[in-house]
Parts: sequence; structure tokens; C-alpha cells
Amino acid sequence: MISVDIYSYIPLLSASVLCVGIIAFLIVILVRKTAKVSTAFFIVTILMMIGMLYTVLHPSLIVLSFALFISTLVLLPYCILKGTAKPEERARDKKDTGPIKAGKRVNVVYDEIERGLLDVNKAFMDHATGGLSAPDGGLTQTLEYFGNQLIDLTHADGSMILLLDDFDDVISVKRLTGSFPPPYQLPDNIPHKQNRVEMSMKYAQFPLQGNIFGDIITKVSSELILEPTKDERIYQNENEDFLKLGSFIFVPLIVNNQAIGEIALSKDYGNDPFTDREFDIAKKLSDFIAIAIRSITNHNEIIERSSMDKEGEIAARIQKSLIPSKLPPLPGVSTGAFFNAADDICGDYYDLVIARKDRIAFIMADVTGKNMNSLVVMLMIRAMLRLIINTTQTAGTILSWANKGIAFENSIDHFASVSLLLYDSVNKKIQYSSGGTNPIFLYKESDKSFTKISDDFEPVGVEKETEYKGNSISVESGDIIVTCTDGIIEALNNDGAQYSFKSLEKVVKQNHSADGKDIANQIKNDIKNFCGSAVQHDDQSVLVIKIQ
Repeated sequence: MISVDIYSYIPLLSASVLCVGIIAFLIVILVRKTAKVSTAFFIVTILMMIGMLYTVLHPSLIVLSFALFISTLVLLPYCILKGTAKPEERARDKKDTGPIKAGKRVNVVYDEIERGLLDVNKAFMDHATGGLSAPDGGLTQTLEYFGNQLIDLTHADGSMILLLDDFDDVISVKRLTGSFPPPYQLPDNIPHKQNRVEMSMKYAQFPLQGNIFGDIITKVSSELILEPTKDERIYQNENEDFLKLGSFIFVPLIVNNQAIGEIALSKDYGNDPFTDREFDIAKKLSDFIAIAIRSITNHNEIIERSSMDKEGEIAARIQKSLIPSKLPPLPGVSTGAFFNAADDICGDYYDLVIARKDRIAFIMADVTGKNMNSLVVMLMIRAMLRLIINTTQTAGTILSWANKGIAFENSIDHFASVSLLLYDSVNKKIQYSSGGTNPIFLYKESDKSFTKISDDFEPVGVEKETEYKGNSISVESGDIIVTCTDGIIEALNNDGAQYSFKSLEKVVKQNHSADGKDIANQIKNDIKNFCGSAVQHDDQSVLVIKIQ
């Protein structure tokens, strides 16, 4: 056994105390995560401390020598690994461990990417929900924020967010940020000037075939493209610097296993291409962005549906107030009517106007659309007809004038089917005119026939130059005129069969001896029995005029 000189105890003891201090600081560094600690360095320090303390307490070099030997075995593989690493890999790793920012609250390194992206997700959702009160639910400002963050977090030079339009089968650009050379062939009418190209790209739409954007959304697959000129889906435009292609990342936005859009990232020509780590970050960010966008669009749909429901409720309430609750006694005729409204839908309207002794006007209208615009058109038709009816004009002229007034209002894209009857009780004559789908039927007591007497003409409000045809017939006691909306003829039962003209004819013929009110009630009951529990999606209105 080799003895240890007593003077050697002092440096050995001091070194062992220093090792204890080093180990303590290493533990603090690990707990606080202020730096990355090499496991090899940790083991070697512990072995050296044990070897020196044992040597001080038991004067012998055997344990110290053994500790040095083990420490050498631990350090050697570490030194070999680090010594044989390529310099460019080290430089890339150093670059990849740069800071990530999300707003002003997230600052993590890529080694802690999972924890950092949770903070990014929170920042994304905070920003998305904070804009829900904006007119478009905050979608515009949220996409702007996402575009900037995509560039920041992936070191991209440009970003693009596109959303899928299922109805038109296209994918449309919703946000373009930074420098993004078009990976598709520019239209011939777009000059190769940077501002014109960027403006064109901001409103571009792409089909789902024949381009990189459509291919990504169709295949629902993410792609890192480092050499775009070798990819047949990508088109290289002219050689202007701003059109030259660098590397690209394309990632679909997926919610509930369905693609709703995609994100695209670009790096300028000549810059370092995207790394696998940046590609991985883009894929993770796409999940956050997809959820945020879907949340905003769902919120907007709920608000829009709620607004439409409220509009429909208000419009239906006003509509019912316009329809006569009770038809007054009239000279020479008995009348009956009924109105069966679909839930909170404004569509049908009928009216009765006593202009003078020789002119009683009957109006049946069915306005397209089911919202406040429908109500506006209904009110306009009602006001115009009530005003013009007091003139001596024919039914065709009155309807033509009303049509000009409705069609002239370009801001309202609704129209209406209208049937107008003017009864002269003195001479027992009826003038009539119609446009759209509201038929006018005549039951002749003399031969028990039931025929449609109205002409098929385009609805009121479609074309202001339209001139409606007017007709006139003489009527006799017992004759019955029926006008209705298409909700009657097209009413469906549980088997999907329509009520039809024949069913209406049958009820009128069976009850021709009754007065107008009873005939209308019989039609109402017959339709109710025919439809059963089937849900009706259109208003049902009938107006019966029986000549006495």
C-alpha cells in the first residue's frame, strides 16, 4: 500500500469540498433549468469527490486511482462524440435553439418546444376570443395575427392562410403576410410587378386540382418542399428576384378529421431552407390555428342564425298584423280565406280593398325570401297597390306600375308572386292579372267546370320593363273564384306527395253550394288531413270569392 503524505491531505480535502459545492450548483441549475447540464460532467464530479474524501479518511491511493479511471471511461465517449461532430450540424443546432416569441409572453427555446407551444396556443386563443365582438367575429384581425406569428415562430419570410369553400370547391386566400413568391402560374393579365402580384395573390382562389394548394387540401397531407423547381405541382414564373422560389411548407388545417383550409410558408430564394424542426413547429401551430378559426366561424354562424331567427320572428309578427283578421260583408259576394304560416316565416300576404261601389280589389301575394327584406317588399307592394287601386286603371296596368316600383329598388333583390282581382259588383265583371306562381281558378256553376284562368308570367320585381297582361270575365251567381299561393298546391304529406290542383278542385266541387267562408274552411281541413304530421316549409294561403 502506498502511503499518502500528510501535506497532500490539504489540497485533497479542499478539492473534495469544491466538488461538493460544484454538485450543489449543478443541482440548482437542473432545478431552475437555467442551462443544460451534461450527465457525464455530473458523474465525473461525484466520482472525484468520493475518491478524494475516501483518500483523506483512509490514506491510500487505490480508491482515488479507481475513481480517476472510471471518470476517464465516462468522459472518453463524450469527448469522442463531440470531437467527431460536423461543424455545420453544430451551427444548425445552435440556430435551431433560438428564442421563440408569442406576443410578449412566450420566450422559450426549441428544447422546451412543447411547453412553449402551450403558451403559444393560449396566446392564439386569447387573441381569437378577444376579437369575437368585431363585425366579422374578429376573423380578419385574427388571421393577421396568425400570419405574423407564423413568420416569427418558423423563421419564414412569408405566410399565407387559405380557407376551403365547400360550396364552390375552391380554396381561397384569406391572409397574405410578408414575402411569398407565387408557386403557381400568374394570369396573363397580371404584370410582373411586385405590388400587382401581391395584390392579385391576396384575393386568389384555387381549384382543388392542378396546383399545390389544391393537392395539399385534397390529400390532407403536410409537405416540406426544399427544391420547388423539381416539383411538378409548383410553377416557376419569370426570373425577377421577387418571383424566384425558395423553400416551402404546406400544412392543412384540420378539425374533426376534416380539412377546413391550409397554411403555407415560404423562404426567399437564396436564404437557408426550412429545417425539419421548423416544419414540425408549423404542423403543431396548424392545430391551434384550425381550432381558433373554427371557433370563430361557428360563433359567427350562431350569431347569424340567431339574428335571422329574430328577424323572422319580427317579420312574421308584422306580417300577421297586415292580414285581415276578418273579411267584411261585401255587396254581391261571399268571401272566405285562411292563412297558415310556417314557423316564424314571412312570405304570404292577402288583402281586400273596397275602392268604390264598382271596384272591390282582392290581392294574394307570396314574397320570396324569409327575412326583413321580404317584409319590406311586402309592405311596398301593399302600399303601392292600395294607392293605385283607387285609380281607373286596369288590373294589368296596376300590376305593371307596382312592378316598376319594386324592380326599380336595386338594393332589394327580392320579388313576389301576385294575383290581383278587381270585382265590379254592379256589372258582375272581374278584371284580373297575375305574375309568378299564384294561380287564379274559376268554378262555373253553369257547367260545373273548374279551370285555371290566370296566365303564367314572371314575378313582380324581376324586370322593371315587364308589362303584365290584364283579362276580364263576366260572372254569374254561383260562380266561385279561388286564388292561392303555391304553399297550397305544393303542400306535402308524409309520403312526399303533393296536394295538387286535383285535390283543390275536388273540395271546391263538393262544396260549391256552400258560402265562401265554408268553402275556405273545407279547403283548410282537407289540406290538414292530407298533410298530417308532415312539416310544411312554406306559408299556405287561400282566398275564396263566391258570386251571389
